[in-house]
Amino acid sequence: MRTARLRLVTAIIAALALVVPLTSVADAQSKGTIKIATQSPLSGGQAVLGEGIKLGTQLAVDKMKGNLEKMGYKVELVPFDDQAKPDVGVANAKNIIADKDIMVVIGHLNSGVAIPSSEVYKEVTLAMISPANTNPVVTDRNYPNVNRVCGRDDVQGVVGAEFAHGTLKVKSVYIVHDKTQYGQSIAEFFKADSEKKGVKVVGFEGTEEKSNFDPLLTPIKAKNPDLIYFGGIYDQGAPFFKQAREKGIKSKFMGPDGMDSSDLTKIAGKA
Repeated sequence: MRTARLRLVTAIIAALALVVPLTSVADAQSKGTIKIATQSPLSGGQAVLGEGIKLGTQLAVDKMKGNLEKMGYKVELVPFDDQAKPDVGVANAKNIIADKDIMVVIGHLNSGVAIPSSEVYKEVTLAMISPANTNPVVTDRNYPNVNRVCGRDDVQGVVGAEFAHGTLKVKSVYIVHDKTQYGQSIAEFFKADSEKKGVKVVGFEGTEEKSNFDPLLTPIKAKNPDLIYFGGIYDQGAPFFKQAREKGIKSKFMGPDGMDSSDLTKIAGKA
């Protein structure tokens, strides 16, 4: 998480350098306000990761603010809560492009929110820098204003499969995903590469369930896989792992970068 935040800070500073015209300190006078918007979940189960995006951006703004103020600009962070919902993200995006002082938007956490929201940013070529969106579609559309500073699903899925096969030495895996553009995409890449390596995929299921996983865990227990791979976010993966252990499932657990939160172990306990 610290490395990702450092990459984000560097990217934002570079973006600001591009959008702010060169001005000498001697010519400094009030030139208006530069607003930096963020879009991420600031409420709900994924707020821990969403807050990290906002705080990382604030760190970059604080680092750059001094020089910009000397040049006559005020700098303001404007955080938007997309609630990890595509419709909310799109609504926020429309408000963002309506504000002419917003120079760049940092976000989103979820690819399923970023993809439709970026269609709105494209209308005015508003720069977007994503610290978290891994679905290949985000940048494969070749929009000149859309950028990311993180790895893609087609990389994460392959690396995950290599680790499962080469390091964990698993011979069978049951794959579960959250039915989102993020979770399903990375699960499919993990599945494809696992099969290439000779790992037997004994199940591939999508679920939007967040509390009672028993209907899914019963067939998983019967299959007794060496590994359970969950393509999704920690707020859904953690209770899933916890309930799996409580049901007596002994499989190893694995997931992508969406599991990178301190709340994962808080929710999952000793699972």
